[in-house]
Amino acid sequence: MKKKTLLATLTAAAMLAGLLTGCGSQQPETPAPQESTTQSEGSSEASGEPAVSTQDSDAAKAEAFGYELNLNPGGSLNGQYAGQTLTVFCCTGEFSEPLQESIDAFQKLSGATVNLYIYSFDELNSKIALALAGDEEMDITCFVSAYMDTFNSVGQLANLTELSGQYGSPDYNWNGFSKALLERTSDSDGVFAVPYQVCEMMGFYRKDLIEDPAIQADYKEKTGKELTVPETTDELKEIAAYFSKSENPDSPTTYGFLSQGVTNAAMWSWMSRLGSFGGTMFGDDWTAEFNSQAGIDAMNYNKSLLSYGPANWNEYGFDEVNAMMASGEVFMCENWSSAYPSINAGDMAGKIGCCVTPGNSPVISGWSLGINALSEKQELAWKFIEFATSEDGEMTRIDNGVAPARDINIQRLMDAGEDVGYYTAITDSLGCDKTCWGYICLPYLGSQGSSIIDTYTQSMYKGSISAEDALNNMESEIDTALKSVGINH
Repeated sequence: MKKKTLLATLTAAAMLAGLLTGCGSQQPETPAPQESTTQSEGSSEASGEPAVSTQDSDAAKAEAFGYELNLNPGGSLNGQYAGQTLTVFCCTGEFSEPLQESIDAFQKLSGATVNLYIYSFDELNSKIALALAGDEEMDITCFVSAYMDTFNSVGQLANLTELSGQYGSPDYNWNGFSKALLERTSDSDGVFAVPYQVCEMMGFYRKDLIEDPAIQADYKEKTGKELTVPETTDELKEIAAYFSKSENPDSPTTYGFLSQGVTNAAMWSWMSRLGSFGGTMFGDDWTAEFNSQAGIDAMNYNKSLLSYGPANWNEYGFDEVNAMMASGEVFMCENWSSAYPSINAGDMAGKIGCCVTPGNSPVISGWSLGINALSEKQELAWKFIEFATSEDGEMTRIDNGVAPARDINIQRLMDAGEDVGYYTAITDSLGCDKTCWGYICLPYLGSQGSSIIDTYTQSMYKGSISAEDALNNMESEIDTALKSVGINH
């Protein structure tokens, strides 16, 4: 059975637990239409003036990052949807506020009413599953891209290739999206969700320290090597040791390296290293391939990195890693790309650099917009997605860590001089040959798969089990879980 094989049954229970901690807030919200939202842990309220200015008198015109934008090319929206209503689901965090801004402009241009319902991550996935089964009203939803196969297992998502051909504007550019992101939400029949945001594990380091001539000279004297941004796993370990007071009492930082260690997050560090050692997660028939020497080496390597961070590493999640990095106590951390605004702020503003995770095998994820196949408002739903994800439409919501899904807009931002290092790291990460992309979510298992992986990753890091036993147990339990949903090797 191939990875694209569709299941006959989708259960809401498979979607009921947190997965991408930090790539979206897990704080519960009242499930009611929202006109305004709070910013997520990965956003910055002190970022200055908004990047976008939309005039009430002409919602089609906007400005972002110095670019004049046209949100209604060809005048395809002219109030013709007055009296119609759309229901949109979204996750808490850095997605909701920009999405509401898109909704506000779309309502002015289309005449339609769009109600945005904001849920915690866990609740969102449950609500989506219910809606796709016909037990909840929903026209459009934002969801983790890797769940496309699960949510579309028996055709629950509308074919957006067909809808765009039927209702779309000729000005809509499908080719502008990052190829890696669009492939994740497509199959041989078409595109079933439009990429909304890229989210990836990224390295953040003290740029001011690595560029300091005195520190460069001391590093050369102590190691015999030049101090550069670490690209390989060996370089990361050497630099992490130098910037840890436990190894180097003269270090300007207390800790050399830090990554998430809380439940449902410890696995990301292992997965971000697996490809570095030549490993992969699953084969075409969903046979586990991580139970290998590469998997063992990656686990043992990551456990060794723990000595360069706090002893209570397992208490650090998205927020805690960001706070520690922003405090100046850590030389380098690994976290979701949406963390950048909160790290590059306050005393650390301008002192933080961004890079591909050392080893060049990052975990890649993202969020997409899809349409419920049961929706009776297919045309209006597509027009909203077209509006929100067009080249200019996307530019209006690139703020507060919401990374663009379109290569062309990444280039526009770099041309405008906006955090070139950050956007370069995003582009370079998407272009890595060894990525852990899509399969991190074990789409046919939802949170059950990630829980299995994380449980044994943490047990190994804590020293209660060997890497070999951890991977053996992980493989056995995942195989049993896959069989329970109809996938037999």
